[in-house]
Amino acid sequence: MTSRPVIRTPHRVVSGAQLSQITGKRSRTAWTTAALATAVAAGALTVAAPASAVVGDAAKDGQYAFTAKLDIGGGKRACTGALVDPIWVLTAASCFADASGNVTPGVPALKATVTVGRTDLGSTGGTVTEAAEVVPRTDRDLVAVRLAKPVAGVTPVQVSTAQPRQGEDLRVTGYGRTKDEWSPTRLNTAVFGADAVDAKTVGLAPKAPADASLCQGDMGGPVFRETNGAVELAGVATGSWKKGCWGGDDTETRTGAVATRVDDVNSWVQQLRLFNKLDQFTGVMTSGDFNGDGRADVAAVLRDGSLVAYYAGPDGTLEYGRDLWYDKSWDGKQQIIAGDFNGDGITDIAAVAPDGNLHLYAGKPDGKLASAKKMWTDTSWGKMTAIARYRGDGWQRDGLIAQWDDGSLFAYPSGADGVLTGKKTEMWRDKSWTKNFIVTGDFNGDGHDDIVAGSKDGGLALYAGNGKGSFDGARSMWRDKSWGTMQNVLAGDFDGDGKPDLLARWARTIVGPGKVYLYAGDGKGALADARSAWPRS
Repeated sequence: MTSRPVIRTPHRVVSGAQLSQITGKRSRTAWTTAALATAVAAGALTVAAPASAVVGDAAKDGQYAFTAKLDIGGGKRACTGALVDPIWVLTAASCFADASGNVTPGVPALKATVTVGRTDLGSTGGTVTEAAEVVPRTDRDLVAVRLAKPVAGVTPVQVSTAQPRQGEDLRVTGYGRTKDEWSPTRLNTAVFGADAVDAKTVGLAPKAPADASLCQGDMGGPVFRETNGAVELAGVATGSWKKGCWGGDDTETRTGAVATRVDDVNSWVQQLRLFNKLDQFTGVMTSGDFNGDGRADVAAVLRDGSLVAYYAGPDGTLEYGRDLWYDKSWDGKQQIIAGDFNGDGITDIAAVAPDGNLHLYAGKPDGKLASAKKMWTDTSWGKMTAIARYRGDGWQRDGLIAQWDDGSLFAYPSGADGVLTGKKTEMWRDKSWTKNFIVTGDFNGDGHDDIVAGSKDGGLALYAGNGKGSFDGARSMWRDKSWGTMQNVLAGDFDGDGKPDLLARWARTIVGPGKVYLYAGDGKGALADARSAWPRS
């Protein structure tokens, strides 16, 4: 019978039964080893001491470029990590632990140099930067490292949302020791089979090559699945018997390793990825359900011209979603509006081009957007000062409602192909529509789309749809006139309770990029007080 192994950290011995604790502002990095209970024999399981690669095969040039090399304390410690965002690397928390096993959030106590994009560390490619901040988990051996500058030219690895399956193949990469080298300069890789899986860890059994092992320096290395060319990060390496490693115990016969799972903390990773993203937003944004979970998300054009979706969680807080377009050609768009314009149940985007043309980018079942097609015959959409999604009474699909530069308000229905039919209906009795913004939704729960509008004096008003092809007079929705400072206001059911809310981005100030707040709707035409919808803001 085998006993439960004990993990030896670089600084202390931790029983596999211990759980993490928080003491003050310091997070204690402890973890369990149940995943190895059936995979390895009794004895001391050594966490790869932060000092030296996978005993396996050398990676090809440019292969698995998302693997990061961490040099901590000027050579005192060496670890491996996984680039999950241009400014974030995941690795083992133990790499940054102090003598008591704690990791203090913030600037790391020891200077850490991070190299990404170099299969061969002796080459000159990739990015070399420093660790600016560490954000440890409190429940497992995992830390997120924020980089001082973004990594260019390397595609980050996608963090999986699927639990590792017992028996599946998982590849590991690392810069640690090999059989023959104390400090190799080449990235190495091997395939392991997933062994026992528990709530926070997964056991790893060597598979290809059969004598594969994890060595000193492989701590924090990416553990990932490869499926039809796609790569998903399942965990980071955190422990090994070190069989066959240079400088190890020649009498060691036990094999296997352990990794910390990351699939169940995917949301945490995506929220971290929002750091510094708000400052990259342009004023071109919209809201719609871009992942099919029933909640409204945000799509924004960034300063580099990319179009990115940010998903809303159950409480309406945003997290990083995905790129919605394959290149950075969205700079110059005047406005973007999300809606189901062709009635297929998938969110589309209408965009006003710099020349005033209106184009439809239809949503596809695979989550991508189709190529642009003209949605209107002329370039008059450059004269629209505000545009919103709108579904009039009796309409089968979403159309648009637009405020013209002369103060008039018109609605435009769409056809089955998503293109506007060419018809338009005047929706207000005069040309008094000179609002800062307009958004739509059934805010009072009567089954008709309403308009919420921000006035020039900062007021916020509800114009209820009356079922007669127009709207009732304005009714105040807010106690003061603070809405004039909003850079963007979006409407949608961001928290998934079936009632439309408002999401507001406050304007940038000299001390920061502004704030994003959620104002939950009550379904009766009123809004709750603001709560932050942007992590770390």
